[in-house]
Formats: sequence, structure tokens, C-alpha cells
Amino acid sequence: MPPPDGIGDEHSRPLAGWRCHASPLSLVVFAIVIALALGGVLGHERSWRADANGAALQVHASETIRNGEFFEMRIEVEPSQPIGELVIGVDQALWVDMTVNTMIPAAAEETSADGEFRFVLGGLEAETPFLLKVDLQVNPDIVGTNRGAITVYDADDPLVATDVTITVLP
Repeated sequence: MPPPDGIGDEHSRPLAGWRCHASPLSLVVFAIVIALALGGVLGHERSWRADANGAALQVHASETIRNGEFFEMRIEVEPSQPIGELVIGVDQALWVDMTVNTMIPAAAEETSADGEFRFVLGGLEAETPFLLKVDLQVNPDIVGTNRGAITVYDADDPLVATDVTITVLP
């Protein structure tokens, strides 16, 4: 059976020399990407912590992330005195071009006030840790840095806050 039109003997001969192996350049590029990833340059998590007014706040999230990726933000509050109505405020600038997929536990009420998203979560006894887990996705069009504070309130009274920075790489 003859070969299809356009296919000659030169296409069916075994390759020799460098053409018969994968390019070493592709392996070098792959090794560089792996080294950057292991070094935390392409993605890195961090914890921010603050203590004030009888409450400790810890936020754990990605500090450096690629656009289009999913990530988890954990907001933990540890009060040394009772909180009548726990409210967590997130600066709108921190979540610009991010989509909130899940929040556990769900807030009893969600509002927007003074440039913040506020989540009312009920009362909290002294020495009782509270953990809010938020799953987010970075929208594909965002590149740069989002900065904003996360604040813990007792109703409308601010207790403690910490500034969070998330850098998004292309």
C-alpha cells in the first residue's frame, strides 16, 4: 500500500542525533518551575495574628496565589471574655475579583457596611475558640495585590483587626 499524498520516505526514516530525543531545554525549564514552586515563589500560605480588647484573631490564607485557583481562608477568633454578638468584617478591597464558594458555618446575617462585608455569627462564650472557613476562587482576570483588614466586632464595637495581603500572579 502506498503512503498517503505528501508523505515521503524522509518522513518514515528513523530519526538520528538530537532529533531522536526530547530537548534538554524542556527538562531545564521544567526543573526551574519545580524549584520555584518548592521555594514558595508561585504560591505561599501565611498566618496573620492580632490580639486586642480581650480577643485574639488569626487569619490563615494564601499570601501568594495564581489567578483562577481555589484557596481556603480560615478566620479563628479566641475571646478571653464573652462576645455578645460575634461579627466578622472583611474589607471589600480584600475580596475584589474573588468568588466566595463556601462559608462554614453560615452567617445568621450578611450585610455590607462601611466598605466591609459583615457576617453576624451569634454569641461566643469566653475561652471558646471560633473557626470560620471560607473557600474562595481567584477570578482569572485579576493580577496584582489585594489588601484589606479583617475585623472582629462585638455587635458594632470593633475588638481586634489584622491587615491581610494577597498577591495574585498570572
